[in-house]
Amino acid sequence: MSDNKSYKTTREYLLNITIIILSGLCLYLIVSLILSAYSEKKPGQREAIDTVVHPTKQPNFSIQIRLENGTGENRIGATFREYLKKQGYDVVELDNYKSTEVERTLIIDRIGDLKKATRIAEALGVSQRNIVQMIDPTKFVDATVIIGKDYKELKPFLEKTK
Repeated sequence: MSDNKSYKTTREYLLNITIIILSGLCLYLIVSLILSAYSEKKPGQREAIDTVVHPTKQPNFSIQIRLENGTGENRIGATFREYLKKQGYDVVELDNYKSTEVERTLIIDRIGDLKKATRIAEALGVSQRNIVQMIDPTKFVDATVIIGKDYKELKPFLEKTK
């Protein structure tokens, strides 16, 4: 009988330890859930990308750009793409602008980081007055550049004609 009694106490002891461990795990998960709920991002907000540390020699490679040719002329977008890639930017899309032709080149900030849009404007020779913010995380790019009819005044075209 004493052997059976010691078996029951050992079993109860192991069950109590298991209950304590599972209770601790549940408590940890509940606290984690509460903390993550309070630190959640706002809808439409992307995580900040560290642009200070650059593992490559291309400091602008972390900036992803969509190019749209709004000039109505062929091969202008390709010229801009080649130029931006040489400058270290990541041109992920190239397309024609869907609406009418555009007079002045525009840079559209898609993520709320005007520093990146300003760097693109400086690289192209576009006035900072032509930077607009239209945040749209569904575009999956940092900025959209719509090339206007003023392309002959901008750095990619000026450097190509040299």
